Amino acid sequence: MENNRTIIKYHGGHTANYDYSTLGQNEEEISFKYLESFFDPKIWHVGMITKEELLEVSLMPIKYQLHTFGANFTNSIHYTGLTNCLILSNGSHNWDYTHYNRACEIMDDSPYESWFPVYTNFKEAALRAGLGVRARNSLIYDYRFGFDVHFTAIGINNTIVDIPTSRRHNTKMWNRCIDCDDCMVKCPVGAIRNKAKVNWLNSTDCDNMIAFGKSDNKDIPSIKDFWSKNVYPEIPQETLDKIHNADDLNEHLPFGKYMPWDKNGYTYDGQVIRKDGEAVNVPFCRECTSQPRCSKWNGKFPYERVKGKIKYDKYKEV
Repeated sequence: MENNRTIIKYHGGHTANYDYSTLGQNEEEISFKYLESFFDPKIWHVGMITKEELLEVSLMPIKYQLHTFGANFTNSIHYTGLTNCLILSNGSHNWDYTHYNRACEIMDDSPYESWFPVYTNFKEAALRAGLGVRARNSLIYDYRFGFDVHFTAIGINNTIVDIPTSRRHNTKMWNRCIDCDDCMVKCPVGAIRNKAKVNWLNSTDCDNMIAFGKSDNKDIPSIKDFWSKNVYPEIPQETLDKIHNADDLNEHLPFGKYMPWDKNGYTYDGQVIRKDGEAVNVPFCRECTSQPRCSKWNGKFPYERVKGKIKYDKYKEV
């Protein structure tokens, strides 16, 4: 990671200038409870990790740098500016990654100034911050929001004190997953490999299911379904049925390996889909988080209700 000054542009025109040349923890103390008070507990769950734990999680590779935001602590072996961090979970089950911006806007509006956004292995950071526990589907079950959550991190240059003693790193699997293979059985592409000698997730098949779905399983929506219906409805169904991955998309349509969101009022800024400037929900496969033992949805995720504008007041509409 290079130390430099970076300007972050938020949706709506707001910008912030982060001086990464000043990264690194100092001895001046700041209270965890004070920092936690900036965030509404109805939509945020706040924990922290030490700078040693930041190094630990940064050395655990992530599969894809999808939303690099802020100081990048991923997929390298040498890092400068290590410091303790707030780890934040935000209640949401939408394709909505504006939580990065919203967390930074909250910090911008706070009296505290010696901070910077951090991009790292959020799953491992959330575990060490005591925000949740690992489930058999490879996801983190957040103790406050369940699976309906996104994570981010804020680097704090002062030394955080007054950390709740109840926060601990749960190294075990979630107890509801013991002797349960519901997520594996219900996964439409068999991506969860619980019965292998070493448990693993076929992320390729999982990602293709989310993006492109299966032509023989129309009950579970995909991003392609929403995109073709709302952005490019002129594409013939027989062509869509041939598209199961990015290579197929490149072969059968003139867009390369990505679905463009550039018609009928739709845009995509890398964090959320918008229709005429308003954030909208895009439903996709949620089978592995919707089983009766682990979800408030009681085994059937309400895909038909996940539509329309995104609501930030705890997403009560969905």
